[in-house]
Amino acid sequence: MRFLRRMLVLAALGGLLTGCFRLDTEEAVRAQLGGWVFLAQTRAFISRGTCTAAIFDTISGEVRASGPLRRVDDLHAGQRLLSQGRAVAFEIPGMTPNMVSEGLMSVNLYEGLGLISSFVGPARACMDATFQADVYLALMSDETVMIYDPATNALALLHRPSQIAFFLRGNV
Repeated sequence: MRFLRRMLVLAALGGLLTGCFRLDTEEAVRAQLGGWVFLAQTRAFISRGTCTAAIFDTISGEVRASGPLRRVDDLHAGQRLLSQGRAVAFEIPGMTPNMVSEGLMSVNLYEGLGLISSFVGPARACMDATFQADVYLALMSDETVMIYDPATNALALLHRPSQIAFFLRGNV
């Protein structure tokens, strides 16, 4: 009985400590996302042990021209870069990020699922209903650039007209 009590106390303490850890810091997210887009102030930042979700204003609706990020206007080129573990900005005219993800799933199911799982997976636990609705609208807009980094499982959505960037990561 004593052993069982100790185990329960240790499990409870472990659960409390897990809640103290964050997947990301705001500074680390700003550094990563700032290499891809021109960041301004932070609107929201939530990070827990299993997820990170953030919203940033941007100075422009453009993706940075220099840096490690590769910009593509073709699904197959993007898929090849993702297979190499490279971060990719999908700027495909007339396609929403959701359409890009579906297209990638038809080319390579694993990589297409990786993209969308950042939204529908653990990252949702870091978003309230309003945040989820805003991300959904960005996913469905053909004026949104989707950036995915398979090395860190980070998904960014740059909605050009509003100059807002969403950053999502789950520990999938």
